[in-house]
Amino acid sequence: MNLVLLSNTASLEAMNALTFFIGNLSKDLLSLPVIYIASQPDSKRVYFTPIKTMYQQLGFKQVDYIELEDGFQANASTLLEKAGLIHLSGGDTYRFLNGLKQRGIDKQLRCLAEEGTVIVGVSAGAMIMTPSIDSAILCGDQNTVGLTDTRGLHLVSFLMVPHVSDPISNLSEIETFKLQSDNELLLCKDTDAVVINGNKQQTFGTPIWLK
Repeated sequence: MNLVLLSNTASLEAMNALTFFIGNLSKDLLSLPVIYIASQPDSKRVYFTPIKTMYQQLGFKQVDYIELEDGFQANASTLLEKAGLIHLSGGDTYRFLNGLKQRGIDKQLRCLAEEGTVIVGVSAGAMIMTPSIDSAILCGDQNTVGLTDTRGLHLVSFLMVPHVSDPISNLSEIETFKLQSDNELLLCKDTDAVVINGNKQQTFGTPIWLK
């Protein structure tokens, strides 16, 4: 699989990770569209526009936006099939996963990832790429949408906690959570990133692994 998991995009480490990752992929990738999936409606494109600019700076010519709620595009599935890279945005993790499941896009993303489509997840988007989003509670998310199935895309074997402070402010809470989980737990500061290219995994910054 071709995956990037980020805590935040506004760091040198994040840009280094993306630049390194994209540089090791086919140059033809840049001619394909990036599809940005919004975690919730962004009518003024406040969150989308900086990400669009970022991908354009990385060499992509086309960056398109889709959302999962009232503004859902009927051709979203087709757009995703044609994507060279799919960006899962940050935001409310429970709301985001709930929207993906209601639209059936979670299953499509899993298939596309297995076929080699590049998927970049940021914060909530990164947690959705893991076996479950249960770790979202550790960064303050609350299940206000009543999501009962918290299973993620399971593109990686570990769970993730983004936006971890340094030093870690809620370490006891994190350790308690880990005792109840069989999965490794990846703790990422906003300057950390993990890149997976096939069977190779590389970290940027200084993420912490709790086994």
